[in-house]
Amino acid sequence: MPADVSGRSGRNKDGYLGQTIQVDRELTRLKNQSIHLGWMTESLPTGHDDSLMFMHRSAVSPAAPSILITAGIHGDEPATTISLCQLILEDALPRNITYAVFPCLNPRGMRISRRETPEGVDLNRDFLEAETKEVRTELKKLREFESFDVAILLHEDWEAKGFYLYELTQPNKPPRFGRSVLDAVSKVCPIEKNALIEGHEADRGLIHPAYHQEQRQDWPEAFYMMHNKTNHSLTLEAPSDFEMQVRMKALMSAVLTTADLVNGKKKSIIGTDL
Repeated sequence: MPADVSGRSGRNKDGYLGQTIQVDRELTRLKNQSIHLGWMTESLPTGHDDSLMFMHRSAVSPAAPSILITAGIHGDEPATTISLCQLILEDALPRNITYAVFPCLNPRGMRISRRETPEGVDLNRDFLEAETKEVRTELKKLREFESFDVAILLHEDWEAKGFYLYELTQPNKPPRFGRSVLDAVSKVCPIEKNALIEGHEADRGLIHPAYHQEQRQDWPEAFYMMHNKTNHSLTLEAPSDFEMQVRMKALMSAVLTTADLVNGKKKSIIGTDL
C-alpha cells in the first residue's frame, strides 16, 4: 500500500529551508555510542582545521559481501546524515555484511545548511580532478579497500515531489535492485512520478542512465565509485520538502532493503532498462 503521509511542506523556495541538525553533536553521539556495536571510528584530518568521520565494521566471514555508504556530501541534505546515524545506533544494519561508512562528507557545509563547501564548491562534482580537501581525504581512505559489492550514496532533492534513485550498473546490464528498493520506500514515502527527472528518463522513480564516464568532466561520487570501487551504485534521493521523519524513514528503508538484497534475503526486481 502506498505511503499515507502529509504532502510537501512548501517551505523550500529556491533551495532547502527545512529542519537542520547540529551535525557535530550528532557525529559525537554516533562515535561514542557505536563502539559497543562493533564499529571502528577514525577521524581523518582534511586540512581545514576539521576532519571527516570514517566508520568501519567487518563481518565475521572474510567472504561476506561489502557495502560502502556515504551521506552528507551536500550540507543542505541533513536527513542523509541523521538517517545513517540512526541506522547505526539502532544496530539495524545486518552484521553479516562488511561496511565502510562516511556519515557526513561535508560537515562544514552542513553547519551552515549550504549545499556546497563554505568556499562554494560542490563536492559531488569534484571526483575526477579531486581538488577539494574533503574529496581527497575520502579517496585516500578508500584506497585501503579493493572493492565493494554496492555503493549506496544518500542524497536529498529540495524540489522533488517524491523519492527517486539513480542506479548505475555496468554497460548493457539492467537495473538490479532499484525497483525493489522503490517498492519498499513507497510504503513510507511517496515516489516521484515524473517521467523526466533532472533531465533523465525515469520509470516510476527509477533512473537507469546509460553510463559513460567520458560524457562529463565534473564527475559525481557515483562515477568515481563505478570506475574504481564497484560495479553497482545506488544514489538515493529523498524529497526534502517533506518532514524530516518521512525522509529518514525513506532513506533508512532504502538502505536496509539494499542490504537485504545484497544478502539474498529479498528477490530483486529487474526494472525497465532505460
